[in-house]
Parts: sequence; structure tokens; C-alpha cells
Amino acid sequence: MRWNAVLTTAVATTGAASLVLAASPAAFAAGWRNVGGGAALKYSGSLDRVDFAAKDVGWAVGSKGTVTAPNPVIARYTAKGWAAQASPEKFSPMDVAAASAKNAWVVGYGAFMNPVSIHWNGTKWVKVNYPLVGIPFQVAAASDGTAYSTAGITYAAGIGAVLRWSGTSWVDAKVPLPTNTTITAVDVRNKSDVWLAGTTTADGKKITGLVYHYDGKTWKRINVPGEFGVTAYQAIIYRLVALSPTNVYAIKDAQAAQTTNALLHWDGKTWKSYTTPLNSAGLGLSADGRGGVVVLPAGNNGKARYLHFNGKTWSTLYGPARKGTVMVADADQRPGTTGVVGVGLATSGSARTPFIELFG
Repeated sequence: MRWNAVLTTAVATTGAASLVLAASPAAFAAGWRNVGGGAALKYSGSLDRVDFAAKDVGWAVGSKGTVTAPNPVIARYTAKGWAAQASPEKFSPMDVAAASAKNAWVVGYGAFMNPVSIHWNGTKWVKVNYPLVGIPFQVAAASDGTAYSTAGITYAAGIGAVLRWSGTSWVDAKVPLPTNTTITAVDVRNKSDVWLAGTTTADGKKITGLVYHYDGKTWKRINVPGEFGVTAYQAIIYRLVALSPTNVYAIKDAQAAQTTNALLHWDGKTWKSYTTPLNSAGLGLSADGRGGVVVLPAGNNGKARYLHFNGKTWSTLYGPARKGTVMVADADQRPGTTGVVGVGLATSGSARTPFIELFG
């Protein structure tokens, strides 16, 4: 079982040619539709993460390997459609971040759980140094080239690291974190607008949530109210999306804690919590291009299910019908549009079919 699958299960159980993407003026009336990935999707395996830097600049990553024999999949999106790219390293991707057509990163782990990172320099993917600080959880980047990554041993509060891209490698971001803190989520708007989220414990027992914001000079801690449980039975902050300094969303996954799964919202002054429909655990979070967000719930059947939150109310959206059990793994808004791209995997018997679908 791949590490991504292990993390996904932990959250879920507790709680012909490439087609060019095109935004629709009536985005949320158009519904989801399948996007042909062409040769980029001609493999048996998963598609786990997607990130766009611009309307026609994006990457999706997945795997057709195993923990002991990792084999990454990289698909690049341009105005011509999706195309497969070769990786310089055999590893299992955990996340991807794109800053521009000449600047992108993928982080993950190797056959011995060693951290791995590769960087797109505009011409090819090259391996870059990633310190031995645990398994990379996430990576995020902005159009100015600023990039941060989070890593740790587990998603539980305790041991974790925050790294910053120096221009050639990943280095300690020197965030003034309290002891026994794990930063699990990151989003970057620019070099003076960086957001981190995670959990901490002051007494080794009770878990609390926290967010950090960097304004280009200092890191400011913002406590997240609400019940996060106790050590070994705790909730985590799994995903974070900053639409502006006064409009930030985060997914709170209950896991084994005696609390609810929720969407958290920061308005610049206070936090508000919105219980997700059917108390669904969230596996992904994306801006919708209209000031709201799309949450990916853990459970799906023959269609991917998306939960749209417009800032006040929830609605449920479904992807196109597919054969087998469908799991949408990640989604991201295409900048400059109200289109949201979802990626995932449909499993039927021994067949593992990756997919890309577009909303809007």
C-alpha cells in the first residue's frame, strides 16, 4: 500500500488525444465533465495531486508503483493539453506545486521512506536536496517563485518541519514553532503572504489547532479554537487555502477524535467552523474562483463527489459516471477562470484507472 493511500485511509475511516480545458461562463451550472488525458493517463495506477500556476500551466502527479518499487507519474498541462513527463528519480509523490511554466516542485518519499524532491527548471526535472526531516507532506508555491514544504513522521502533533525553497534546495524556514507541534498544511500567496496550519500540545495530552501567517518579516501565531481531541485520538488540519489575508479556509479532519469534521474559515479577525455535510472527512480543498471553496469528501461510489461551499451554504456536485469505485484525490482551481480540475482513481477489480475531470 502506498503512503498516500495509508494517509487517505486514516482520514477516511475516521470520519483520445488530450482535450484542452476550457472555462465556461456558467461555471457552476455546467457540471463536471471528463477530460481526456491521452497518453499521459495510459497506465494502471493513481493520480493523487494537481496544481495550476496559470490557466494553461499545471501539473498532476501520481504513481504506478509500490512502496518497495516506487514509480512516479508526472503529467504536465499546457494549452495543447496533457503530456507525460519523465522523472529523474524513482519515488512516490506526495504533492506537487507549480509557480510558473519554468518553476515547479514535486515532493515525496523513496523505497526506504527517504524524502525526495524534484524541481522543474523550465527544461527538465532534476533531483534537489530535501533534508532528512521526515516524510514530505505538502508543498505550495506562488507565482513569484516562493515555495514552502511541510514534513514530519506522522500527521499527529509532535515532530515536524517547515522548509523553504532557497533557489537551489530546501532549507529550514525557521518558523518559531512551540515544542510538540506538527505543521501539516501550507499555502503560499507570495513571499510576504505565507500560511501554515497544524496541531500542537502544551501538556502532552490535549491537542489544539494553530495557524501561522508570515507577512514577509515575522511569523504570527493564530490559535484555532474548537476541540481537537487528545494525543493519539486527535483531529488534524489536513488542507489549507488562503484566498486573501482575510479569507482563509482549512479542513479539520476528526480522525479518531470525539469531534466533528469541519471546514474552518478565518475572516482576518475570528474563526468560524462549518460542519461538513454528513460529517464527511475532507481529503482535498480548492478555491472555486468565486470566493468560496470545493471540499473533497472521503466517500465516493461510481462518481466523484464534491462539496461546494459558497461562504454561507453547502451544495453537492458529482463528477461523470465511471466504472468501479471512484475516489477523487485532489482538486485545484485554474487561475484566471472559475474552472476547477479534479484528479483521482477508479478501481474495478484489478484495474486502476486514473482520471482528470473539469468543473466549469
